[in-house]
Amino acid sequence: MKKFENKKDGFDGEVCVVVPPIVVKQNSLEKISGNFYITDIGYFPKARFHYRQREEGCMQHILIHCVDGRGEVSIGNDLYHIQANEYILIPANTAHTYQADHNNPWTIYWIHFNGRNAGDIVDGIYKNVLLNKNSFVFGEEMKSIFEKMYTLLLKGYGREIMECLTMTLPYFLSGYLHREISSNWQLENKGDIINSSILYLKTNFSTKISLKDIAANSNLSVSHFSKLFKMRTGYSPIEYLNHLKVQKACYMLQFSDSRISEISFDLGFEDQYYFSRLFKDHMGVSPSHYRNSVKLDENIIH
Repeated sequence: MKKFENKKDGFDGEVCVVVPPIVVKQNSLEKISGNFYITDIGYFPKARFHYRQREEGCMQHILIHCVDGRGEVSIGNDLYHIQANEYILIPANTAHTYQADHNNPWTIYWIHFNGRNAGDIVDGIYKNVLLNKNSFVFGEEMKSIFEKMYTLLLKGYGREIMECLTMTLPYFLSGYLHREISSNWQLENKGDIINSSILYLKTNFSTKISLKDIAANSNLSVSHFSKLFKMRTGYSPIEYLNHLKVQKACYMLQFSDSRISEISFDLGFEDQYYFSRLFKDHMGVSPSHYRNSVKLDENIIH
């Protein structure tokens, strides 16, 4: 495998959630969520210069599904050329290297996962890879399930959320074992006010927006909107907004070389010290401590 230039920063249009290591460790010990749990999940469009080499492998299983472009994946002594509508599964603790094609870089959905009950599904999916039966269109239903898992992680790492993911992840993975998934995942109404508000927050969370701005976008009074939003999500609008900011801060701290003051400014905070306090309230550690801790463990970095 010829190595191309490695891109350190993110990709335009990407989405990514990296679950903090302390949360991953706690999940692995839980009676329910320890059975299946996600540690990292994301979508990289046209990921030019995407490259990762792990000589000791990764502590989690990695599923990469290519929906456009091409890439190469080396697992042990085997080299796989991956193109649109093909996937690859890399078992945990297995040496591997992967990269996007230089001229036609891949667009991929990917998940890092593990759990006490993950072995049988992993074995089945990996068997399909070994038998070259890894062609699979990532259709609307699979995208919908993927988006739901990603959105759940954006809401936090509480027990109820993690247990819901424990039930959802095997259903998602079963699509790779059984191409025709019998049950349908009902899409939420795209015209729903709260869904529209969440989209508004995701689009504008890096700017300085107020509760009044968010409510006005929904054409509701602040009090009425706040009540509906909390009933639906379990969070106040500002709590949800701050959670999005902290999620993005985690990603920037891990994957960029930007100074903490720059990250604070980019996320719409005028006061760096307020940002640091907010970050610590959510993550339990300061931004600098978080950056140092995640840099120590290459196994969770993409």
